[in-house]
Amino acid sequence: MPKGGVVIIGAGLAGAATAWWLRRFGVENLVVLEREPIPGGHASGKNAGIARQAVLQPATSLLAARGTAFLRNPPPGFCDGPLLSATGGYLLAAEENDRRLEALRKNALAVGVYTYPAPRAEVVGRVPFLDGAPFRSALACPSDGLVDIHLLLSSFLKGVPLRTGARVAGFEAKEGRIAAVLAGEEVFHASAVVNAAGPWAGEVAALAGAAPFPVEPKRRHLVHTGPLPGLSPAMPYAWCLDPEVYFRPESGGLLLSPCDQDPHPPGVPPADPDAPLWLAAKLKEAAPRMGGLPVARTWAALRTFSPDGGFVLGRDPKVRNFFWAACLGGHGMTTSAAVGEMAASLVLGRTPPLDPSPYDPSRFG
Repeated sequence: MPKGGVVIIGAGLAGAATAWWLRRFGVENLVVLEREPIPGGHASGKNAGIARQAVLQPATSLLAARGTAFLRNPPPGFCDGPLLSATGGYLLAAEENDRRLEALRKNALAVGVYTYPAPRAEVVGRVPFLDGAPFRSALACPSDGLVDIHLLLSSFLKGVPLRTGARVAGFEAKEGRIAAVLAGEEVFHASAVVNAAGPWAGEVAALAGAAPFPVEPKRRHLVHTGPLPGLSPAMPYAWCLDPEVYFRPESGGLLLSPCDQDPHPPGVPPADPDAPLWLAAKLKEAAPRMGGLPVARTWAALRTFSPDGGFVLGRDPKVRNFFWAACLGGHGMTTSAAVGEMAASLVLGRTPPLDPSPYDPSRFG
């Protein structure tokens, strides 16, 4: 790579989207470094693909709405098929007038996303598995849906210079700036570095001498039932809050999660053989009709969190040309286009589309 390029560490959705936006802004001298043999080997390729816009952190709501708008209407030529299937979804609570659902509705309304309190008959009519479930309030999110995550990632990476098997081993620094990134057996001279390393973001930052703050990966399981007779692929997703568990249609069956989030070191997390039992225990309480579902496959991936649970996007306060695009806390797929636009804008010194202060790495002191 010629001198002075932008080096992006991580070819997951955050890094891939940042690269795509940089190219859209006219940057040709860039490279994406991916430690694995192929992109999307971790959470970016193993998530549930649910575009959910109603979330509890207002700053995340902004990015979720903007990211979903991109998924709904991508630029001409971006991809070869639809990214978003607008099935809608329901968020369910055990109590009437649940304050969490009201907070979610207000956050969605503030960013222009329409939701409404859904009557029980509507929810059960569209999601028959919830017949007899003990929920007492529901929030309908009609513009949410399911995303083709592999098409999304490959579209962001189309035409982007990519090095796979390029594990970052160190940095060359000069006068408080990164001069080069050492990865694999190559040296990549850098005018700017973007840390989109997912669970490894903390380790990469430490190697670079960036500002220290805890980056915590947490494991979450997904379970697929295999084909189930009579299941409509247009069924909305259902996300129960009491206890927390979600499910949605996938490949003729159901994809479900027990919403576990145990701390786990960076890497490929093994699936716990007891995960289907955790799921069954939650379903027994949240949706009793779903007892006895078959289990065809179980896997796990890591979601990465900052100390306050918010995204970390922007210039590092210690290393001047080191930028963060990390700690997306399970919202990376939905927000990816907006995250990439924000990160690319900040790298280039452009005015970002949203106020960057809620995501600024310097907030950790």
